[in-house]
Amino acid sequence: MRLSLLLFFSLFTLYLNAQCDTNYYRQYDDKFIVSLHNSFARQYDISFDQRMSKDTNITKKSPFHYYAEGDVISGIEIDYDIFGISFDYKAVPPKDVNRKGKTEYTDLGLSIGKQKWKLDLSYKMYEGFYDLNTKTYTPSFDSTSSYYQNPSMSTRCTKAKFMYITNTKRFAYDAAYSCSDRQIKTAFSWIFVGNLYSNQIRTDSSFVPYPIRSLYSNFADFNGLRVVGLSAGAGFSVNFVVFHRIFYNFTLAVEPESQWREYHFASGFTTSRNYLRTSADLRASLGYNGKKFFAFLSGIGDYSNYSSGQLMITNSFVSGSFTLGYRFTIKKPKFYKNFEKTKLYQMF
Repeated sequence: MRLSLLLFFSLFTLYLNAQCDTNYYRQYDDKFIVSLHNSFARQYDISFDQRMSKDTNITKKSPFHYYAEGDVISGIEIDYDIFGISFDYKAVPPKDVNRKGKTEYTDLGLSIGKQKWKLDLSYKMYEGFYDLNTKTYTPSFDSTSSYYQNPSMSTRCTKAKFMYITNTKRFAYDAAYSCSDRQIKTAFSWIFVGNLYSNQIRTDSSFVPYPIRSLYSNFADFNGLRVVGLSAGAGFSVNFVVFHRIFYNFTLAVEPESQWREYHFASGFTTSRNYLRTSADLRASLGYNGKKFFAFLSGIGDYSNYSSGQLMITNSFVSGSFTLGYRFTIKKPKFYKNFEKTKLYQMF
């Protein structure tokens, strides 16, 4: 164990001292970046199933699958050197709002870091879900029927994600997302990932759709779940490059996760439990990174498992978007020049 720790910190020190290989990636001098994005698929997906009673139906009635959609959402991201902030400002209501209901949402992000490590802080709130499995317990359901809707159901997640990139000499993670760097040759890096988050899912009376509550026994009035999760794991990220400017990034990490949960019920009963589960992060990007202008398609997937012996719950967030950005030439402020000389800045 001591030998492993010694090896790890030796590699850690080696990578911290590594210099950028300009044959593989270069840093743009223009630090001020403004980009606009349009999400074409953004979904919160929370699925439930019970293990308390046997479901003898040919098509199982007990699983229900809540969705909250925000398919056409416009947002903006502003980056300056090691800092970035993003938020959404406009949404187009779905065409089938009568069938699925309306979703309210808030999505904010703050990032700090560059080549060596990144810290992403985010807050997501989605309210208004519908059950994709409505047809399994609604005999007359057809293409014009309304889904079972739970307008009071909401999820609020505050999250801090830390990523440490090992191959800082040849690999630039930001080249595929904020495009503050340009990857010139294909490169690969192992990554270490850590997450700390608080996720609260709640509704007024019960998560369980009324027609199938009898199948859920003592969870029939289950109306709240609060999870504090702490995870740490590893994965990889790779930038494939063609003609020095066209890129494709794929990033995957898997993390064992310790969860502290509070289960809440409409009766007022509350119980606390601790579980060890697995979470995963998936990200991909495809685009063009030019001298001033860049554009890319990206997809993000976050997965968490909140299952127990009696109740199976999985929580996932998937988002796809198209981003257009431009790097502006501005004079660097004097205070920022002084900040760049500090030891704190050199840590990035």
